Amino acid sequence: MKRRSLLLAVCMMLVVGLVPSLKAQSTGKTHKVVFGVTSGDVADWNLTLGNARNLINGVKPDATEVEIVAFGPGINMIKGDSAVAEDIKKLQEMGVKFMACQNAMRAHKLELKDLLPDMVPVPAGIVEVVEKQEAGWVYIKGGR
Repeated sequence: MKRRSLLLAVCMMLVVGLVPSLKAQSTGKTHKVVFGVTSGDVADWNLTLGNARNLINGVKPDATEVEIVAFGPGINMIKGDSAVAEDIKKLQEMGVKFMACQNAMRAHKLELKDLLPDMVPVPAGIVEVVEKQEAGWVYIKGGR
């Protein structure tokens, strides 16, 4: 019986000793990711927003800089009446920035006041994506 107790105690010490090493370790790196979303489909936006959230949570405790650029028909999903407005707000609270293509805004006859709060206008969504890539950001196509 003493042998079993001793073996159990040794096993517990090993498990307890391993637990800290199972936690995510910081690489000290800031992950910079830009998502480009041209789709006006709710399912594509749900997928993109979920991917952004999973990215941020998955690289913790590392820092992230995440931008989601809405252009083309995707501009309609950052309007004030968007079906994904609550998820966008939650991601903004996590530090995600949402960029609104002014070319798409003009094409869809939208003004900044028609969009959700804190949307950042950029002259051209495609240029924003290209410039981020040139600056070393990782590009992910939003949606399917």
